[in-house]
Amino acid sequence: QKADQAAIAAASGASAREEEEEDQGPRDEAPKADGDLRPLTYSWDQPNDKEAKIYVAFDQSEELSAGVADEDVSVEFGEWSLLLVLQKHALDGRPPLGLRLGDFQKRVDPERCSYAIRSSRITIKLVKQEKDHWFHLLQTKGKH
Repeated sequence: QKADQAAIAAASGASAREEEEEDQGPRDEAPKADGDLRPLTYSWDQPNDKEAKIYVAFDQSEELSAGVADEDVSVEFGEWSLLLVLQKHALDGRPPLGLRLGDFQKRVDPERCSYAIRSSRITIKLVKQEKDHWFHLLQTKGKH
């Protein structure tokens, strides 16, 4: 059966590695960006102990002032990180705008995390694997 799946994957253009990744379940880490990203700023809050929200406001860049289309937004989640890339803004030869956050305070459930594009910002919802209050979004080194 694995040979049949590999043949189907090869015929569809998917690599054997992609097949293995699907079999392994959620990723530990979101992928690294292809090349450089121009950094975006963010804020976050914790409406409850089950989730955290990250906000990327459009007023931080003139390029974003008109908003962002769905097809220009790519968000990938891992258990410990996320990668947000705004593709439209890479067309002028500059790197795309983006945000890579790694080392969350604790693990999130990548399958249940989501994002929404609003008129003035992108809202990213992180669903925690364990109900817990986070004092920081990202792990702080050397402080316990």
